[in-house]
Amino acid sequence: MVIDLPALVIGRRDDCHVQIAEPGMSDHHATIERRPDGYYVRRLDSAGRVSVNGEVVTEHRLSSRDELEIGPAQFRFEIVHGVVGGRYRRPVDVLEVAATAIVGAVIVGQVVLLGSMFSEYRPAKVKLDTARTAQPDQAGTGSVGSSAPPTAASEGSRLSGGATGGTQPPTEPPVLNRMIRLTRVDRTDNGETINVVLQAKAQVGERELDTTAVAICVQFAAVDGAGLGVDWLKPIWIPIPPWENFSSKTFAVRFPGTARELVGFVARTYYHRQMQDVVGVPPSLRPLAPIPVAGGAP
Repeated sequence: MVIDLPALVIGRRDDCHVQIAEPGMSDHHATIERRPDGYYVRRLDSAGRVSVNGEVVTEHRLSSRDELEIGPAQFRFEIVHGVVGGRYRRPVDVLEVAATAIVGAVIVGQVVLLGSMFSEYRPAKVKLDTARTAQPDQAGTGSVGSSAPPTAASEGSRLSGGATGGTQPPTEPPVLNRMIRLTRVDRTDNGETINVVLQAKAQVGERELDTTAVAICVQFAAVDGAGLGVDWLKPIWIPIPPWENFSSKTFAVRFPGTARELVGFVARTYYHRQMQDVVGVPPSLRPLAPIPVAGGAP
């Protein structure tokens, strides 16, 4: 039964809220009272027996699911709050809801963290001044500041260092297994000073990285003196400092010119004279860059 009263009297008499006419039950045997700090069972007749969860008591503060014995009768005490659809329900525990939300947030955070750890950061692409530079198309042609587009043969001649008629852009050797991998490529401008910042990660199959066998170079493409074509500057080979295998290093290279002269650049990495990775900014410059002299790489 569900009773909402300040005090509930249990006994044999007619004036009791719960009347039980059984041997062993006193006229006014016990009462269950609602107090500011909870519900209490209290024995009314010193000759009567009241126990909570098997322990004989005179007065006891009750909790949900306590087992009561009042004389010969047995009860199970339960605190209910409110009625929904004719059925009583327990209240929502705010602390329980908050704990569930925190656990869910932790799980989501761990999934995001693991995803970022296993995702690979691709090299950043630098946006160049397209108003001054027309990128070569897929056929290998392009012009800078020229009213008429050059032919593929003439453009290939300029970009490969002045070779005469019909010379196509050099064939780039295949990239191997990226043991010296370019993980980030950025361009920073400070007035007329332009720096290219490279981040490379070493991941060779040996126990220790042989820094004497590592080579990294940057080739800049600049507008020629007449403003009608592109000149490839001499490759800049970056000094390699002490470097631990399976770690990253950051290198900076300054463009030997002004911002209005820069068309783009190509960065390459080598290990034991074998190319490991290459990045072009913009990417269309990559197949047009002349291959550095083999002797330039350790």
